[in-house]
Amino acid sequence: MTGFDNRAGLAMFFVAVASPFYLNDFANILVQDWRAWLVIDYTFAKLLPLCLLGWALSRPLLKPADLGLGWPGGRSFGLAFAVAALLGTLMDQNAYTLLAGWPGYAPLGGMPSIPSAAWNWFDLTVGLVLVAVLEETLFRGLAHAVLSRYTARASLIVLASAAAFGLIHWSLGLHAVLITALIGAVFMGVYLHCRSVAPLILAHFAVNFIDFAGVIPKSLFKWV
Repeated sequence: MTGFDNRAGLAMFFVAVASPFYLNDFANILVQDWRAWLVIDYTFAKLLPLCLLGWALSRPLLKPADLGLGWPGGRSFGLAFAVAALLGTLMDQNAYTLLAGWPGYAPLGGMPSIPSAAWNWFDLTVGLVLVAVLEETLFRGLAHAVLSRYTARASLIVLASAAAFGLIHWSLGLHAVLITALIGAVFMGVYLHCRSVAPLILAHFAVNFIDFAGVIPKSLFKWV
């Protein structure tokens, strides 16, 4: 039992920590200057959730296991990472082509380009690591802790967590919401087997790094 003695309290804490991820997308629409965007993103969608999670762990209102912070074992880690990273990358690199003719709404905004090489690489390394750590502990680990108090059905846990994860990308268009939701469903499915976010954090970073860094050729994973 965690320090949140009722499921409503834990659910409300999840909403509080998740809210910055949904609200931060307004910066994609309204903020054009890359420096201002970075300040907002790192303060609001990285530092604030980290502080809230750290506070809950220190009270302790949460246990590390509530966030999936455990080691699954070397073999399980390797298999979970391989499955999540490969499927996530393949979906990320091919699903937009497959959905190109589907109805939806266009992106409302996006992250401004960063002309500074130093800051760009900082965001591609430290930034993407923080994204992976926060989104996996929240939308896989904590989401599972919340949802499992309401249902034991794995399908409902996967669907609900996938929807919550997909919707944090709402400013990028409907296709982005659907694709990230599908990737989130795969990642939650893997989490249900290994019960650790550790391999998923590494897989999440790999998917994003391949997509954004331009170091590994995307053509290796584009099959359609």
